[in-house]
Amino acid sequence: MNRKEYDLLLSRIEGLKAFLENRSLEEFQKEILKVESYLKQFGSLDELLSHLERVERIAYVAKDFLNIDEVADYLQVSKSYVYKLTSLKEFTVYKPNGKTIFILRDDLNDWIKRNPYLSNRGIEQHANLIAYKLKQDNTQKKQK
Repeated sequence: MNRKEYDLLLSRIEGLKAFLENRSLEEFQKEILKVESYLKQFGSLDELLSHLERVERIAYVAKDFLNIDEVADYLQVSKSYVYKLTSLKEFTVYKPNGKTIFILRDDLNDWIKRNPYLSNRGIEQHANLIAYKLKQDNTQKKQK
């Protein structure tokens, strides 16, 4: 074991000691049973890890500002590509401490929507809108 692992183990033992000092053995057993009951809802460790990943994704979805790692996950691109996009000024970045970069989720959504490929229905709606505007323009010209 290296120094970090010893420190972590010691920290966990001290935390457990503090937990046990303030509770009876019965209370400790009840806490263990609660944890065991919660973990039983997952069939395997893989299911538990998958659940935790979903929870993490949901948690950052609620945030307005995302850091570089979260932006890369959100856009499903590499961190280096996100840095490239920021250097090209594709979206506004915020640096509250002068170093860490944050990007507004709405800016990312606008960036994603910048080059749409319309469905057939979308093309038809767009064409109808243009035809309506042309018809209005022609009607106004005839009235003059």
